[in-house]
Amino acid sequence: MPETTTETDSVTREITIDAPLEDVWEAISTEKGRERWIEPDEDRRLVVERTMAPSHISWWWWQESDDEPARYVDVDVVAIPDGGTRVTVTETQPAMLPMAQLAASFELVCA
Repeated sequence: MPETTTETDSVTREITIDAPLEDVWEAISTEKGRERWIEPDEDRRLVVERTMAPSHISWWWWQESDDEPARYVDVDVVAIPDGGTRVTVTETQPAMLPMAQLAASFELVCA
């Protein structure tokens, strides 16, 4: 029997923002705040999974009309000595086998 592996695609980006941690936290941790920087899209769904104020938030997001798997986003927020805030965002998309491909593989085995 072949081994099963789980792979993911992940991208991490970091930025320093010239704003106090409290302002940056409000912009990422509230729906109203996210509306200021995430482009509006009626088809996108975003579900917050975990919040540890004021330093970490994570959520899942996906497009309702898309067959792509949901993406997981981790955001870490850290105040830096000069009064700014460092934001690190890691977005991960689990590598998932599409259902049609999975069904076809069973047809090959069972035929």
